Amino acid sequence: MRMFISPFTNPFLNLALEDYFLRGGADLPVAFFYVNRPCVVLGRFQNPWLECHLPYLVENDIWLVRRQSGGGCVFHDEGNINFSFIYNDAMVDRKRGSGIMQRAFHKVGIELDISPRNDLWLNGKKISGSAFKQTKDGSFHHGTFLVNSDLKHLEESLKHTVVPKTTKSIASVRSQVTTLQEYYPGVEITDVLEIVAHELNTVPATIDGSYFSRPEVQESFYGLIDWKWLWGETPSFELEGGLQVHKGLVEGERFSPRHVGLDLKTRLFPDFSEQSRLSNQIL
Repeated sequence: MRMFISPFTNPFLNLALEDYFLRGGADLPVAFFYVNRPCVVLGRFQNPWLECHLPYLVENDIWLVRRQSGGGCVFHDEGNINFSFIYNDAMVDRKRGSGIMQRAFHKVGIELDISPRNDLWLNGKKISGSAFKQTKDGSFHHGTFLVNSDLKHLEESLKHTVVPKTTKSIASVRSQVTTLQEYYPGVEITDVLEIVAHELNTVPATIDGSYFSRPEVQESFYGLIDWKWLWGETPSFELEGGLQVHKGLVEGERFSPRHVGLDLKTRLFPDFSEQSRLSNQIL
């Protein structure tokens, strides 16, 4: 299995590259690793108002992202390494990727457990969350791996903005988390990459900016940053008092709801315009 490393920290670009590999951009199978700037990444069918604390994200320059795979909401920052094992098998083998990580760390004396949900746990706490995607020609298993992430930002970011009265979204399964450095001080992301590369018996290749010139990558990237995807794909929900939110809109007005008090309006619809501006800066 070949192994690619992204030098980019834009989460939208890294997800677009992952999608490009899945859809034939490389000879499969490949392992793809990347580190994102601080962000919260929603599962495909999730509700950002339920899954994260939106005002906190804006105040702390933490981006909001919606990925194409299902599963729960996760926090990324520069202390987290993301992995993606991409195969040319249409059927997802949910244990294969976790097994690679488990065997790799076992060889250096670090014992990871695989949960029934195929997440990775260390000493009774979750260190890696997983999600899966499949097409008619391929599939991937991708996940986080907390090396030395800021757990305070993680905890605060993943608090609810509101608790809906009703919702059609998929809720995350909350777990107590830990980092690799909590038990193995001094271990860095570069060490994790070396450990996995040794297990795969490969030399990692760093991809370059030429990938973004490829139309398939651009199409995926601009789809991911589009308002209709990030907010508009939110399953419908209702708040106490009968306030309905459908496809990210309240009574048909994008971020301009009527009959909402100022405090609630500010909490529900904080200003993500800076993220929108910066996320277009690719490299």
